Amino acid sequence: MRWNALGQLYAGVGLSGIGPILIRLSPVDPAATAFWRLTLSCVPAAILAWRSPSMPARDIGLALLAGVMLAADLVLWNASIVRTSVLEATLLVMIYPLLVALLPALWWRRRPDGRVVGGGLIAFLGIAVLAGARGAAGGDLLGNGMALLAALFYAVCFLISAALCRRQDAATVTFWTLVGAALGALPVALLQDRILPAEASGWLNLTAQALIAFAAQILVARALRTLDAGFSAIAGYGQPVVATLLAWPILGQVPQAAALVGSVFIIAGIALAGRGESEPAAPPRPGAAEPAR
Repeated sequence: MRWNALGQLYAGVGLSGIGPILIRLSPVDPAATAFWRLTLSCVPAAILAWRSPSMPARDIGLALLAGVMLAADLVLWNASIVRTSVLEATLLVMIYPLLVALLPALWWRRRPDGRVVGGGLIAFLGIAVLAGARGAAGGDLLGNGMALLAALFYAVCFLISAALCRRQDAATVTFWTLVGAALGALPVALLQDRILPAEASGWLNLTAQALIAFAAQILVARALRTLDAGFSAIAGYGQPVVATLLAWPILGQVPQAAALVGSVFIIAGIALAGRGESEPAAPPRPGAAEPAR
């Protein structure tokens, strides 16, 4: 039974749902927010990687490339969040789980897991219901486009990282990915008007973003030592549920009844996709894992 891994995965997804709220309250511009979140995350990542096995130069290069994709994802996603609602930006970027689950099957021409695909489609239906819950309020077209493009970049990042972590240590891959992401976000951050927080409370916000994001990433990475990458991506659909619920008391964005119905579909889809993950499996190779968002 892999209940510990499932618990780590769900805890990581839950923590990741806090991110959109803190981004909306960020004291600096979107690209600068992404840069500081990534840069500050490198500190705990370096501490863990210090005692972990090293990687060959080729894999370091791939991890840096994945980091650049992650930087593009975060810069675009952060920008979309301040242009549209937390709900809509989070929902649109969440098409990445379907990409992660389906693209490898198409590339290698193998049949995907029916439970993962079926659960993903049910969860995606919940996403559609959640998106429709905004009714006539409408959304910002540019902000929505940024969120969709962010999803594409993150899917590429996830697939590269997953391949690396099947043969390398999760902490080491995570560290080099974060380094590449911080370097990738820096040029865009320098173009922003507000790069540094004006008050100490702003640094607390950025530090909280970094620590929460890193904690979520490590939890999911450890879970993926035994869990399927496709299912783990589908489980990421739980993020907008958490973000929607938190946006109510913190930002005053009250979810409609349809949003709650959509959340039920998402949870049901994740449960279906994860049915096979509660079955016994062969023990993983020590040190093998996959980093997560």
